[in-house]
Amino acid sequence: MLNKFLRTMAVLSLLTIGLSGCVSLGPKRISPDRISYIQELSESWKKQMLLNIVKLRYFDPPTFLDVTSVINQYGIENQINADTRWYWPVPSTSGYNAGIGGYSRYSDKPTITYTPLSGQKFTKSLLTPIPPTAVISLIQNGWPIDLVFSLTVKTVNGVSNRSNWMGLGKEETDFQRLSDALRSVQAAGVIDLRMEKVDEKEAVIFVISDTLNEEQFREQRKTIRSVLKVKPDTEKYKIVYGSLARNDEEIALMTRSMMEIMMEMAAMVDVPAEHIAEKRVKQGIPLSDDKWQTRIYSGRQKPKDAFAAVQYRDYWFWVDDKDIGSKRNFALLMIFLSLTETEAKTGAPLFTIGG
Repeated sequence: MLNKFLRTMAVLSLLTIGLSGCVSLGPKRISPDRISYIQELSESWKKQMLLNIVKLRYFDPPTFLDVTSVINQYGIENQINADTRWYWPVPSTSGYNAGIGGYSRYSDKPTITYTPLSGQKFTKSLLTPIPPTAVISLIQNGWPIDLVFSLTVKTVNGVSNRSNWMGLGKEETDFQRLSDALRSVQAAGVIDLRMEKVDEKEAVIFVISDTLNEEQFREQRKTIRSVLKVKPDTEKYKIVYGSLARNDEEIALMTRSMMEIMMEMAAMVDVPAEHIAEKRVKQGIPLSDDKWQTRIYSGRQKPKDAFAAVQYRDYWFWVDDKDIGSKRNFALLMIFLSLTETEAKTGAPLFTIGG
């Protein structure tokens, strides 16, 4: 009986040790954890950006917090104990007693480091206009030119983009006519943006083809040249950064900063009527059917189907998950923010949360 029990204990011990040695958490956790962290980081970024846009609507300064590192540690530990005692002389009740025990412990210890984005460098990055080359690159990569222009361009050859933040009206402007004409010829491949050497220097050249689909897009080409006040009998125009062109063969592009883009979006936030009545926020421009508008709604109840939702001043603010246009604009915001990043976040982290 004793020998059988000891053999059983030995087998169980070896089996437990063998199983513990075969368990490897690291490789199996890479895929699920990586995807989970990516999803959560993406969600937190959308909510942070949405909150800052809403705060700007209330003239509350924006604040950004960056996740600088995510470190996760896993551990698994198994232990088994066996104890056997033999008595001599053998008592009348039992000649031995024995016991077996053990434990298994699993640990998951994430460490997430945050850095508040602040200081002169970060503030400058928010206030610095987006590089015109970045705007051109977006258009070259297939983004609609009228969308990119509506969000990022302040003036082109002195023609001003409509500003919701400044409270300008919604009547048709030369800038809107220009954007519509550019979109039509972009879709047909009548215009092109390319890098060429001008005076031994690389320059961005805007090309309007007068031979491709000449009759079909005659009016659009005429509108573009008329609004921009450029030379009508040439196809190539040099793009420069500034408010006004030096001659009729240049197109001067003045872009918005990241802060200006966020303020334009903030101007259209649907705020509670209660807050307007209490003069906590100004009356804004009502939401419209503008195809490039970013629509942000508000309400007392948390929305059930939101692309991003945050709570601010006892109200919920959100972007509808079915609003493809607003979701696309948030994707562009992420690109714009990365284009204006500085080295500010490479400094020492200010606080860390460990699991």
